[in-house]
Amino acid sequence: MEFAELIQSRRSIGVVSDKDVPDELIKELLDIAVWAPNHRKTEPWKFRVFKGDARVKLGEEMARITEKNVAGLSEEEAQRKIEKVRKGPLRAPVLVFVAVSPSGKNPEIEEVVAAGCVLQNLLLAAHEKGLATICRTGDIAHAPELKPYLKLEEQDKVIGIVYIGYPKQEYNIKAQRIPAEEKTIWFE
Repeated sequence: MEFAELIQSRRSIGVVSDKDVPDELIKELLDIAVWAPNHRKTEPWKFRVFKGDARVKLGEEMARITEKNVAGLSEEEAQRKIEKVRKGPLRAPVLVFVAVSPSGKNPEIEEVVAAGCVLQNLLLAAHEKGLATICRTGDIAHAPELKPYLKLEEQDKVIGIVYIGYPKQEYNIKAQRIPAEEKTIWFE
């Protein structure tokens, strides 16, 4: 696949099969992902990979945290929210948390952008390998109480949870973008 076609054909696909994604393939995706530009070579990204029963345990921890943060909601709404985060990690055979760990050597925005480039590399590499991905966050991804479970430092921030699996079916999802020309001002 040509590079431009790879970029233009990648779509977020959240419906995947239960088929296992081999660890070696995930390692390959991560090794590709880290080739992102980053100022002063700080490499400010971290990955946390969940497979198998680790996804169940993650869901339980996320439900426990959510339970503490649903005050003010009706009992029904609180339970719905708790169950949603409990089941979330089971939507795909692999979850990769991508976090930024600011080095202090660059403005934080530069570190976040570098980690965003890693995230894009991961999504494109998975697409090129025939995998389906969707990147999500939600309140739970930003909950400070989740950081110790993920073995993240206090200053680290989750920028995306990438759900990875084999697509259940062929997808031909059309998409459009506003032409760059409409968002560009040239100075000469």
